[in-house]
Amino acid sequence: MGLFARSTSIVRYLAPPPARLDRDKIARAVSRRAFREVDAAESVQAFGWVGAHDPLATDFSAADLFVQHHLVVGFRYDRRIVPPKLLHLERRREEAARRTTEESGRLGREARKQVKEEVEARLLLRALSTPRLFDCAWNLDTGHVYFSGRLRPAREAFAALFRETFGVAPIPLIPYLAVERTGLPARAVERVRAAQPASLVAAPPASAVPHLPLVEAEV
Repeated sequence: MGLFARSTSIVRYLAPPPARLDRDKIARAVSRRAFREVDAAESVQAFGWVGAHDPLATDFSAADLFVQHHLVVGFRYDRRIVPPKLLHLERRREEAARRTTEESGRLGREARKQVKEEVEARLLLRALSTPRLFDCAWNLDTGHVYFSGRLRPAREAFAALFRETFGVAPIPLIPYLAVERTGLPARAVERVRAAQPASLVAAPPASAVPHLPLVEAEV
């Protein structure tokens, strides 16, 4: 998994640790929101906490979660998706079948949209979930949270689950927020906050592009 691999992508958050650390209470809260399978008809995704060393572990004690002043836990994110190529082929098949029932032999825009939605819903019921495993490490001294993944839906699900479990929302540690923790004066921090986004790559003016002379081949 992420934190135990040779290389990984880390997304940093900031979440204030609890004033009073009750490790057993936290372990029970994590266990209540451990990963559970969901029915295919209920949702296209499922997520929850798992063991950092064993993704099949879903019942935790304090000894399973805490490493000195860090809380370390795994995060599993499952999502059912329909392969785009399969959706395209099945949509074409359904459209062809429906055109035979139309006098004009054509399907309008709304009819094609409805076909796509119906075909995708049908295929989703038969699709298998794709599991993804991530790691989370929360430094309970500094409040830094490290999440080993950059997949946007997984990060959004992780942030929601973290808030539900620990009662605090993890804030992404982007430059605009991280600048407050660098020790800069308040005025400098405000200047950074007020900076407007700008592209660091500018296209060269047309006159700066060299034109090479064309040389006709001799016959």
